[in-house]
Amino acid sequence: MFLANPPTPVQLCRTSLTNTLDQIRQQPEYQKAHWGILIQTQENPPRTLYDYQSQRFFLPASTIKLLTTAGAFVHLGGEHRLRTVFYQQGRQLHLVGQGDPTLTTVKLQQLAQKISPKQRQTFDTVVIQTGYFQGPNFNDQWEWQDILNTDMVPINNLILNRNESQLQLVAQTPGKPARVFWSDPDAGRYWQIINTTRSTTSPTQPVNIWIPPGLPQLHLRGDVTPQPLSFTVPILDTDQYLIQTLTRLFPGKKVVLRRTVLPANLGTEVAAVASVPVAQLVARINQASDNLYAEALLRHLGAVSNPRMPSDLAGIQVVQKVLAGLGVSPGGVLQSDGSGLSRHNRVTPLALVQMLQGMAVAHPSYANSLAVPGLPGTLRRRFTQTDIDLQAKTGTLSGVAALSGYLQPRNRPRLVFAIVINLSEQPAASLRRGIDQMVMAVNDWAENSPPDQWGNCTQAAYGQGGSALLIPKYRSPYRGWLRPAMLVTFDL
Repeated sequence: MFLANPPTPVQLCRTSLTNTLDQIRQQPEYQKAHWGILIQTQENPPRTLYDYQSQRFFLPASTIKLLTTAGAFVHLGGEHRLRTVFYQQGRQLHLVGQGDPTLTTVKLQQLAQKISPKQRQTFDTVVIQTGYFQGPNFNDQWEWQDILNTDMVPINNLILNRNESQLQLVAQTPGKPARVFWSDPDAGRYWQIINTTRSTTSPTQPVNIWIPPGLPQLHLRGDVTPQPLSFTVPILDTDQYLIQTLTRLFPGKKVVLRRTVLPANLGTEVAAVASVPVAQLVARINQASDNLYAEALLRHLGAVSNPRMPSDLAGIQVVQKVLAGLGVSPGGVLQSDGSGLSRHNRVTPLALVQMLQGMAVAHPSYANSLAVPGLPGTLRRRFTQTDIDLQAKTGTLSGVAALSGYLQPRNRPRLVFAIVINLSEQPAASLRRGIDQMVMAVNDWAENSPPDQWGNCTQAAYGQGGSALLIPKYRSPYRGWLRPAMLVTFDL
């Protein structure tokens, strides 16, 4: 945790709410954790209801996706689409992708089928152009465990089947290794399988998959029962995967790959397919916390704005400009990636709230991209026993939990908030429980407090005690999940 800017006086309402939130964060299980909190009304000017270390830097986890998606939503527009195009120039057919994370083998096959047999006779070579995105397809600040968990895969401009494949283990005669099946045979050709699993009806060892860093090896271990097991495996050699796929789609043609910056003229467009609109990509990112979508959209944003610069860095520059236009104070954000997996991201709760305040005014429909309790997304199993009106983005890493968004108490002004916990030894479920208690306490106070308490404000830098309220007896029913035998760090 680092100081982003010197504290400046902010509006602080000294009400019973302050003491209640102080009690929650001071519970024994949170004594070692670092909290950053800011709760404001969505008004002009906003009233600050609670402020605790809101101008200090915190690791935001997936709440950084709010910045990525706001940048894309504002700069590209909600109707913008990411295209995958075949161009023909002379005897060459060029394939160019713009990072569409929804591209599948089926969609690529349908695109290839738009090229008639007669037209196929007019070219000899299929050129896969990978230069639309510049820079590495991995962020060197991600952890290898993120790749093992397929929290992250390589990010190239031609993402096919999410750059991952399904591996299934099926038991054989007891004592023999399980059989291995791939959902996509092209994906399986890259891997050297080292299978030491054991088929059994009485398992004693859990199934584990290990990928040694830098080696195309899958080490399969453990006991496999008659119930088949499926695992998601990243495709690390995306170039070879694309070459194999295009060779199958264009039999008899030479398939080559070029990594240089895209030429200014690739010839005539002959076939194209587009992604869903950016507004839908943004909703997928904010509701499901999709890391792949976030990184692809950040790089697309960068490629559109500066095609010769590393695409992720160019995308971050665009995000910074958008944030400034939304009223985010300078120095409140240090962004290293689009998804929040990087442990080098730093954001102040103040910056998150300022961004949400700005988007509420300039782009009010953006709030509809956020997760809602009880609906598909990362809040589907949180706040389900309440009727709370909440739209928010979650964030989770080891020792980190966050929630930021909009809260609408009944018959009261809408609230904008950011709650971040860092450096905790507690499991994610415990951290989420504390955050959920805070959100429920704010909602209950807002709906039941007399109007004069909302105006009882003074100048202060951070929250201080007031009269007492009971901490809501709310326990989040959320339970985390992981792919079989793949655990440690995950992101929501």
